[in-house]
Amino acid sequence: MPQPNLITPGLKAITQLPQGLQAQVLTKVMNAAFAVPLAEDEFDFLAGRTIRIGLRDLNANWFVSLNEDNQLLVRLSGEEDASIEGDWLAFLKMATHYCDPDTLFFQRQLSISGDTELGLHVKNLLDSLEIDTLPKPLARSLTLSHHYLTKLAL
Repeated sequence: MPQPNLITPGLKAITQLPQGLQAQVLTKVMNAAFAVPLAEDEFDFLAGRTIRIGLRDLNANWFVSLNEDNQLLVRLSGEEDASIEGDWLAFLKMATHYCDPDTLFFQRQLSISGDTELGLHVKNLLDSLEIDTLPKPLARSLTLSHHYLTKLAL
């Protein structure tokens, strides 16, 4: 049985924005979502490095680095030191703690390439995020997504 398309209209819309605007929106969203770990210097390992987040089903690649102001910067092209790739649903499962990220990697729903240590550091940081520390709209969206994942048993 094919899986339902769970790509949210908002995410699909972001990937359709002009590149400059898409990068600005993603940079703002990521800095808001990761405000707590950024303030606690948990992204210091990313200084001078770039991780590519690849969403295969959206044909989207986001190159994330840390700028001199300790803020995340998202670009749509560049050179990466490591990459984490998968479909949107796999990233959603990891973000909502619906599925253990190691299981997602073992099942090849997510993959790491390049500097494996950097990729694993990012994976572990993403996995350690608590939904209740995120901005309320994002936390609500992830909580609802977790509910639907559970209900659909994906």
